[in-house]
Amino acid sequence: MPFAPDRPAQPPRTGAAAGPSLAVRRAVALRALAVLVAALAGTGAHAAGSVDRARGRDDEGPLRRRAASPKAGLARAAVGVTHGTVKIRPDSVPPAARTIALDAARNEFEPFQIVIAGRGEPVPRVSARAGDLEGPGGARIAASNLRLFAERLYEIPARGEGERAAWPDALVAEVDGYAGERRSAFPFDVPAGEARAIWIDVFVPPGARPGPYRGVVEVRSGGDPLAAIEVRLRVRRFTLPSTASLRSAFGFSVDVACRAHLGTRFCEGDAAAAPLVRLYTRAALLHRVTLATPYYTLPQDGGFRRFDETAGPFLAGDTAGPLGGARLTTFRSGYRRDADPAWTRARTAALRAHFAARRWPQELFDQVFDEPHACVPQVRSRAAVAHAAGVRTLVTTDLDRVDACGWRGDVDIVCPVVNQLERRDRGGLVRERARYDEFLARPGKELWWYQSCMSHGCQPEGECAPAQGSSAAAGWPSYAVDASAVQARAMEWLSFGYGFAGELYYDAVMNLDRAWRPGGLCAFGAHGDGALFYPGDPRVIGGRTWVPVESLRLKLLREGMEDYEYLHLLAALGEPRAARDEARRLFPAADRVTSTSPEALYAARRRVADRIERLLAPRASDRRR
Repeated sequence: MPFAPDRPAQPPRTGAAAGPSLAVRRAVALRALAVLVAALAGTGAHAAGSVDRARGRDDEGPLRRRAASPKAGLARAAVGVTHGTVKIRPDSVPPAARTIALDAARNEFEPFQIVIAGRGEPVPRVSARAGDLEGPGGARIAASNLRLFAERLYEIPARGEGERAAWPDALVAEVDGYAGERRSAFPFDVPAGEARAIWIDVFVPPGARPGPYRGVVEVRSGGDPLAAIEVRLRVRRFTLPSTASLRSAFGFSVDVACRAHLGTRFCEGDAAAAPLVRLYTRAALLHRVTLATPYYTLPQDGGFRRFDETAGPFLAGDTAGPLGGARLTTFRSGYRRDADPAWTRARTAALRAHFAARRWPQELFDQVFDEPHACVPQVRSRAAVAHAAGVRTLVTTDLDRVDACGWRGDVDIVCPVVNQLERRDRGGLVRERARYDEFLARPGKELWWYQSCMSHGCQPEGECAPAQGSSAAAGWPSYAVDASAVQARAMEWLSFGYGFAGELYYDAVMNLDRAWRPGGLCAFGAHGDGALFYPGDPRVIGGRTWVPVESLRLKLLREGMEDYEYLHLLAALGEPRAARDEARRLFPAADRVTSTSPEALYAARRRVADRIERLLAPRASDRRR
């Protein structure tokens, strides 16, 4: 199997070699999910963890070796450290640096990576251990806030005479953040002549004292020390909110999750689906992303008890995990009977009334049509039903289509694909975005956007080209496995810089049931399109309980959401133009984001953070009072 070179291939999940029967596996999985969800609800079982934002440069100053020095006999291994906005492939060369400088706000995650390469021979049984980060006045950030992940490789099958390509993607935790179980992430072997990486998420608790912190991560090969990586963290004097300021609405195909976790083609009712809905909704929220359909079926009879048990904690504010109180930012209504508009209106109105009674603040919307290529009548008829029920409408289209079809009164949220807005024939993104200002001046109107296969080049079903294989597709924001790390982080900078209120994405678990296979995430022309998770099958990741496994791309998306929070805070403190200018200077065009380096991105973050701290500093006149 492609993700664990030190582990034998796993048996197939069906047929005689699959072990227990489907019914037995389903019953065991359901019981385990029920226990897991109960534990999460009662104790907040998510292990705190994640790293504060890397500065974008490696400080190569002398390392205070609090750990044992590596033995000369292990000089066959090269070990270095780098930031999180780069993808470490098997042919990557480890950086020379053994010190990483991180910069983060409170209540923020910040990642970095330790790179290990075998020089002339394999490096066996690699593991790592993080210590506390020691800060000013005896302050500490406990080692439990540093979560370690092994980066497993996703294999892209060869095309023709070409070679298979391997990209880091699935992040298997040392101890997962959902069931709290130790997994088989470590130790792992590094083949001779290849590189592997450890991803480390540092989470800065909301109550952390601002100032400099230092700590060490020890890297070992079996019982022998390989390296001591020094971590230098600067904790800023401001705190990020737990609930994202930028709205998002990511799809969640619950049946695909049941297929991957339970082995059933479809979920066998709400009782089977609910534990998976809760698990994946929480996993997305911990990355500041909203799964906008946290349900299997909506109530059909007006009774909301089961719905409240499943979705309620995430609408009211999730108390489990490090981002205490994080809420979903949007909710998509799923009621639709075109032949019975009265039923649709009544059910949708009851849903809205329930939200109002619960005082849930989410943006409640109905996506009345997806990518209409003509003036289809359903937009107007469905919008009339939604508006009669007091719910806003969204259509994935651009302003040209809205005006051509006379839909300005029908569509509340216009959501064009990013590629439709970078029109060179109309002056680029700045001028094209300005065309929406008149529409947005009307009450209740918003502009969201989304990325699609146009960012990497759409292909027939089952065919995937390299994400950067076409010059026309290169450079756009992209969540493809083989797109650059900057491409996965750019969308939120663009959202702020050009004034978009939300991001739509069609799915987060596409092909989840075949994610561990080589090429298993191929969809719509790219590997990983619509797929941000892997199923945590204990046969693949160890442990006993099935859990979500996050992709490296989801981590980078989270980093972009946290970048947005910096810009949003600077604007809220009275400098919206400075925040916008920083975003636009960093990403002046949506189709050229690959021209921006990670170092430039980190430098922009530091400038924004410095400006925020200056604005938060008490004035001299206030200090004298």
